[in-house]
Amino acid sequence: MRLVHRSLAVGIAAAGILAATSGSALGATIDVFDGGSIQAAVNSANPGDVIVVHPGVYQQSVAIRKDDLTLLGAGASKAGSVIEPGRKHRCGHGGIGICILPQRTGGGHKAPTHDTRISGFLVRGFKDFGGGAFGAVKTVFRDNKFVNNGAYGVTAFHSHKTKFLNNVAKGAGEAGFYIGDSTTAKAVLRGNRARHNGQFGYLFRDSAHGIAAHNRAVRNCLGIGVLDTGQPGGARKWTLTKNRVLRNKRSCPASDEGGATSGVGIALAGARHTRVQRNVVTGNRPSGPTDFSGGILLVSAKPFGGSNEAHNRIAGNRAFRNKPDDILWDGKGKGNKFRHNRCGSSQPGGLCH
Repeated sequence: MRLVHRSLAVGIAAAGILAATSGSALGATIDVFDGGSIQAAVNSANPGDVIVVHPGVYQQSVAIRKDDLTLLGAGASKAGSVIEPGRKHRCGHGGIGICILPQRTGGGHKAPTHDTRISGFLVRGFKDFGGGAFGAVKTVFRDNKFVNNGAYGVTAFHSHKTKFLNNVAKGAGEAGFYIGDSTTAKAVLRGNRARHNGQFGYLFRDSAHGIAAHNRAVRNCLGIGVLDTGQPGGARKWTLTKNRVLRNKRSCPASDEGGATSGVGIALAGARHTRVQRNVVTGNRPSGPTDFSGGILLVSAKPFGGSNEAHNRIAGNRAFRNKPDDILWDGKGKGNKFRHNRCGSSQPGGLCH
């Protein structure tokens, strides 16, 4: 194993990432070369440092418990910086590729890890998640690719101000991108692509205050889902805008997580005070058994333990060639509004303008 090299000069690429994602002072650069240990670099780093991971295949998982670190790969391709399972199980018993975890403090207490930036990696083949933030604050995953991970591509739980920017999630067993159990998420998902994942391209469960804009969801079982299962805080105050949700017609069988799913574009189940506006939702049709399907769905989450949908706004969307209809509403809840949607058919009638 090559030694980790530490220098005081910050590379041009690392400086660019820092300028885009952090206002903190520049720290040192730590270089990791093919055959080296990313975890050793993390362990030796100080807040503000940049860890530059050069091209190679790194068979390891990486756990981060320090504030203000940048992990900068050489690109999210086979020729760049690849992270895949190895023998050292640093994160989630080896089931997670990169994870941001709470820090250990004195007296047995834990504190959230702040200002972690992950960019330029291909993370593949982990049995649970490609990447995850757990109780973290201001985590940024940018320009990464998460491929063929068992449950989720990249996720954040109990976290605040997470950003997923310009990433790709493909082949995840359940969801490509997942924000869960975050009552004040204030999450931003922009410019991402979710394709050929399991049940969800994007899932926002029991989380509040988020924006998903300019993303693509293609050939999943369900493109984008906002779901309330009855946990504190519910699923509320999301804005889904200018996304392209296309041909999500894979077939997912029923499981412990829910019923069979196929052919769903955007689904709001028990969502409250959420805006779905100016999205393109086309070609979402079931290819197998499913409990529900269609372009844009607004339904109650009481079967999942949640609430009826309420005070949502569905406006300015273009929805065509979805089956059985382009917009569907179960008529429950109150204060839901449909305005200026261009679509071919709806249940009940009159939701297309």
